[in-house]
Amino acid sequence: MRRLREIWARPIPTEQSLLAFAAVAVILLVSAAVLIAIPGPNPGEPSPEAVTIEAGPVGHDPEVELENEVEERARRFIAGYLPLLSGQGSPRQIEAATPELIDRLGRQVRTSPAARHRHSRVITTETGRVADSRATVTVTVETAGITYPVILGLRLTAGRWLVDRVGAE
Repeated sequence: MRRLREIWARPIPTEQSLLAFAAVAVILLVSAAVLIAIPGPNPGEPSPEAVTIEAGPVGHDPEVELENEVEERARRFIAGYLPLLSGQGSPRQIEAATPELIDRLGRQVRTSPAARHRHSRVITTETGRVADSRATVTVTVETAGITYPVILGLRLTAGRWLVDRVGAE
């Protein structure tokens, strides 16, 4: 043990330090060359260690599908309703609405000359409660820098969702 301490503690002569450096450099270069020569995996080819994870079948969530259908019908309605509000459309262009609502909208809409030059756009559509053949959708609309909600009530009629209420009717 004492001999090892003596060897460890003594300085290395210059000739031996150059020899030690050269030996370490050669070992590193040979190691690098060997590692470079080893073929790597081909990126386009699956490796034998590849793990395959099998997932169960993707199920359709009926609740999500129902909300998507309600939201899509609300978007179709609002696409015809917004031009009507600005005097650029007619009630006949409104889709996905009950005939009674289309008649009411045709009688109620009066547009000011200033409103005729405004263009509205939908910011978001959010489906609320869907139950008992009724649904509520809130459409956030932006007109002339003002953002406001339009609340739509939908009813399932003959297998189709139709808007039957706008706002707090």
